[in-house]
Amino acid sequence: MARSRSSLYDSAQLYKGSEVPQAVASGAIDMGLVLIDEYAATVPATGLFSVAFMFPDYETLAKAAGPDSPVRQKLDELIRQTGTRVMWWQDYGPVQLLSKEVPMKAPDDMKGKKVRVLGKPSGDFINAVGGVPVKIGGSEQFLAYQRGTVDVGMTGTTAIQSRKLFEVMDWVTITNHAQTEFLVVMNDETFDAMSDQEKGWMQEAALKAEEKMRAETKDENLASEKFIADETEMKVQNLTPEQIAAWQEAAAPAVDAYIESAGEAGKELVDQVKAMR
Repeated sequence: MARSRSSLYDSAQLYKGSEVPQAVASGAIDMGLVLIDEYAATVPATGLFSVAFMFPDYETLAKAAGPDSPVRQKLDELIRQTGTRVMWWQDYGPVQLLSKEVPMKAPDDMKGKKVRVLGKPSGDFINAVGGVPVKIGGSEQFLAYQRGTVDVGMTGTTAIQSRKLFEVMDWVTITNHAQTEFLVVMNDETFDAMSDQEKGWMQEAALKAEEKMRAETKDENLASEKFIADETEMKVQNLTPEQIAAWQEAAAPAVDAYIESAGEAGKELVDQVKAMR
């Protein structure tokens, strides 16, 4: 019997990132790649990875996002309730701050500025430091920065390189204040329609892909940071431990906002991450 062929659509050709969860849940598409924050509007606990300074290093992130982690398993379970099944996670690396003319060295530098955010948790961070959050999708960043829709950007170094954001912003401040986790999700009915053998193939391949990407993320982000510093006109601003501590102190209300929004599940997840540090 002939098998139907699959079609792949990249760069938000079919749906914007915010539309992917519903498109997959409804069966409009079988699978989709989506930023985990896009679930935060309906499942607030999924915003965990954008809570400011929750993950101090790659090691803590790997523990929390690993397949056997209670944090990961809880989030997969919550997302499953939306009609989508998480097939694998794709680590994209830490989030930095982009700006024009001057770097964002201290929380006070953010006061009154419009800042691109990924969702509610990163918006809570910007509110805590006196900025104005504006949600902008990843594919919309270049034009938003070029047109001055926002004053400050928020993304990873690999995105700065691949999306050529160094052409429209002058500085990147290495804050590592949040983590970018993407999910590959599948419609539940599509998964259930597969044979046991097909499910096994899919899950085995998913685990290998996830492990490979997570192992490479740190080096890729550091390589992009070096590329930006050496090959572009954008300047890289690194922060001292004292400066990072000031950011952490100013951002503390964002953790409380997350727990208030996510309820008992959010508090449980925060406590689990803190125990992994």
